[in-house]
Amino acid sequence: MSFNATPAIPPDGADVQSGRMSNAMAAAGSSYPDRPPQWPARGGARPLLLLLLLWAAAFSARAQDGSVSGVVLNSWDRTPLPNVVVTVRGMTLATQTDASGRYQLNSVPPGDQVLRFSKSGFAATVVTEVRVLIGQSTTVNGNLRPEFYQMEEFEVTAEEFTEQTEKIIFDRQQSGSMLDAIGSEQFGKFAAADAGGIIGRVTGVSVVGGKYAVVRGLSDRYTRTLLNGVEVPSADPYRTSPQLDLFPAAMIDRISVSKTFTPDQPGASGGGVIDIITKPFPEKPFVKATVGISYNPESNLKKDFLADPKSAMSMYDLPRGQKALDPQLFKLTENIDRPNNAVSRETLARAQGRRQQADAVSGLLNSVGTADFAGTERTSPLNSSFSASAGTTVPVFDQPLGMFAAVNYSRNFRSLNDYNVGDYSGLLTVKKLGRETRSNINTDYGANVNLGYRLSDDAEFGFNFMLAQSVDEEARYTSFHFLEGREGDTLEKWQLHYTERQIQNYQLRGHHTFPFLADSKFDWTVGLASTTQNEPNHRFMNYFLDPNGTATFGDSSLPVPQNPSRYFREVEEQSLTIRADWILPLSFMKEDSKFKMGFLSSSTDREFGEQYFGYTGSSGFNPANPNSYLNDPAYLNYSAGHLGGIRTNYSWSRFIDLVIGRPYTASQNITAGYPMVDLGVCSWLRLIGGIRVEQTFMQIATRDAGSSEINQLDILPAAGAVISFTPNIHLRLSYTETLARPSFREKAPISNYLPDEDLFADGNPNLQMSSVDSYDARLEWFPSPGDIFSAGVFYKQIKGPIELYRVDLADSVTWINRDKATVMGVEFEARKSLEFLSSDLKGLTLGANIALIKSETAFTAIEYQTKTNASFSVGSKRPLYSQSPYIINLDLSYEHPTSGTSFTLAANLTGERIILTTAQGPDIYEHSPVSLDALISQKFGKHWTARFGVKNMLDPEYRQTYGETFNAPVRRAYNRGRTYSVSLSAEF
Repeated sequence: MSFNATPAIPPDGADVQSGRMSNAMAAAGSSYPDRPPQWPARGGARPLLLLLLLWAAAFSARAQDGSVSGVVLNSWDRTPLPNVVVTVRGMTLATQTDASGRYQLNSVPPGDQVLRFSKSGFAATVVTEVRVLIGQSTTVNGNLRPEFYQMEEFEVTAEEFTEQTEKIIFDRQQSGSMLDAIGSEQFGKFAAADAGGIIGRVTGVSVVGGKYAVVRGLSDRYTRTLLNGVEVPSADPYRTSPQLDLFPAAMIDRISVSKTFTPDQPGASGGGVIDIITKPFPEKPFVKATVGISYNPESNLKKDFLADPKSAMSMYDLPRGQKALDPQLFKLTENIDRPNNAVSRETLARAQGRRQQADAVSGLLNSVGTADFAGTERTSPLNSSFSASAGTTVPVFDQPLGMFAAVNYSRNFRSLNDYNVGDYSGLLTVKKLGRETRSNINTDYGANVNLGYRLSDDAEFGFNFMLAQSVDEEARYTSFHFLEGREGDTLEKWQLHYTERQIQNYQLRGHHTFPFLADSKFDWTVGLASTTQNEPNHRFMNYFLDPNGTATFGDSSLPVPQNPSRYFREVEEQSLTIRADWILPLSFMKEDSKFKMGFLSSSTDREFGEQYFGYTGSSGFNPANPNSYLNDPAYLNYSAGHLGGIRTNYSWSRFIDLVIGRPYTASQNITAGYPMVDLGVCSWLRLIGGIRVEQTFMQIATRDAGSSEINQLDILPAAGAVISFTPNIHLRLSYTETLARPSFREKAPISNYLPDEDLFADGNPNLQMSSVDSYDARLEWFPSPGDIFSAGVFYKQIKGPIELYRVDLADSVTWINRDKATVMGVEFEARKSLEFLSSDLKGLTLGANIALIKSETAFTAIEYQTKTNASFSVGSKRPLYSQSPYIINLDLSYEHPTSGTSFTLAANLTGERIILTTAQGPDIYEHSPVSLDALISQKFGKHWTARFGVKNMLDPEYRQTYGETFNAPVRRAYNRGRTYSVSLSAEF
């Protein structure tokens, strides 16, 4: 078995040069070639002259390059090997073999080069002394052996980076957009449990609440989240993107973030596109399992952990859940005859009909049962996690069938104890001051199955199934010792909240090559997704204590539910996506070029339902033991109750007040098509461009509050260029037009309570879509494999940006379109091995990425007038909602070449951002603390790996403030505590 490296036209009198092949599976590190990066010569001072000189230098250098081509076979059966990654050491030149095993690398600098060939399930191979001649083509043919095929050992030479890193670099080089990516290898280094825990390590990306990605300062509505190239719907009533913490790390192969739009991407991607790629089926059998525990002194092994009395409190357990409403009760209450607020003659005439409805409802209320309203002190265990995966490839009808399956489970206890909370008016006068304790029990579990079958060299099929389930149990107690207008009284608030989220995703996909149609390719995907978010039995209880300790319910001046209340909400969303893409290589072009066109049809349907039950009457209530009072079955024994605000039976001193929720149904159909070209104009210039035509039809209908819709056709152009000064230095330029849509809930004409914000949210049926014009430029330099330096600038103009907005001093918020906004910034990324300083630093790598962002939206004349007062003053503009002025990531990692020891120290710092805009007074800002994490990993023998980590080592304070400064009046402030983790992995 050998690779033959031969110039097509040997030099005069020279023999055919043969390269030395080396097995690269056990890297032993040798230095990279001494050939330095070829920077263009410096020119004059004027930017235009400098650019012309750069282009001239690049063209001159490229005109002297050569090329390498060949065919790669499987040594086992001598069949062509597709999708073999071919790279050149010391630069980012890379390609893949086609279905017939052929490849071609253009623009290779002359001289002796080193090629590396790799494919999952095969022994990677390095070919040295590949002689490349000016203007000529060198042929390198050979084969790869399967890893299970035993052969003699080969001389070991340097292996610069892993196969996954090669794939990421290849994708980044070939992408027509500005692409960043992070692989599963990095998940372990940063001790990330899910996609939300790792995506914030990408340049210019921050994460809100551990769930939602903010790319370049634009909120999650401007970012599309894909799973294997297909969008995933969101079940969160207030978001358009799914929660990233639903995607466990055990199932993810890599995450790519495309920051510029190309026509084959979703149109609503003004911030970026996040594509979560699940782990592929392997070409060799394996089994892997990991078990871990973690400990936070503020949350674990605590005897005073606040929790629902019925919550499971063991390390390995499933949530016991809350009883959902009887479907008949839900359906019946949705169709109850609701009276007007005023008691009119018509209302009274319908009283008898409502009485009959009430009798029907009361017959079902026993199914609701009684409930605990207050948390109790429990003992919390350690946090725990477990994951397992296995895969293999077997022959079926002489063709490979790959199988991969994984399961995951984690259970975490978190407590924030006795921290400060406050509420201030627009004039920054105190309305409420107090202390709060909040505890959460998060249980996540899921499974992933991935199947792939190669029917022939020209046809492959795949199937993927993913189930992700997340349950959050929250117990919350707040005591306000100061109340404006009620001096001497205390307000005590209890919440018990159970939220269950689930994603079920099915994907069937195919990849076809048509040799008889100029080797064109056809890819198709059918995706079916179901997402749900259920909140059964969310309980509120708020009461006032006078100086004598007497408890009373109700105060119309406060936004909180006036009486102990139970809230049931169900959100279910189904989506069907069909995507087809056809790729035609343009063989008449000298450089790699292609024409691509595609079609997408996506339909999404949502059902939203909610129901409130209020408990009236405070006689006999004892705040020392509130659950005993509200668990009284007498609340369920009545013949009629409150219906829509009209009491139909006055004979009971205590009864349930049924407040009918406002359900809605919603649908969204998106149809899109695009043509685009990717042209290799010459060896140093690549042009990418096209147009996406996207039709949006959104419709929202409520039972009794009207409807709302959007019917809009958008034409979205995109144009980009890649200028290669040298094989490892690229300049990317891009101009795009994209859009952003409101969520169903934001546009639905309904109102409901936001318990976390202690505000009511009113939907805005007049919301319109936003449009985004983006300009981008980025310079990339890959000095050696695994190393990168890049710098970029971007500028965005947004028309009609959508923000969460507090309209006046009332306790309600809504969503509005602002007139316009601008976002601009610079990004820097660097990752470099420190071995160049000293051979003793081999394995030590320093990484950093920094984004500096400025966004602006102008105040209206009324806003400027109402925001300026004796206590507070503003300029004419403010930052955009959810935008941070800077995002900084730093990491230092070390991997010992032989001992199996690795170490990572990582830091993250995100600037303050607005989380609630207001018409009067200061906006509310979030100040995310500095995060400093450390992880040590040690391999034992061939199969075992142990890890120890510390997260949040500095434990700084998290704050929300009324105003952008850290020392502004506090809305919420707490410390999370340090978390210590230990895990053990085995792989066979």
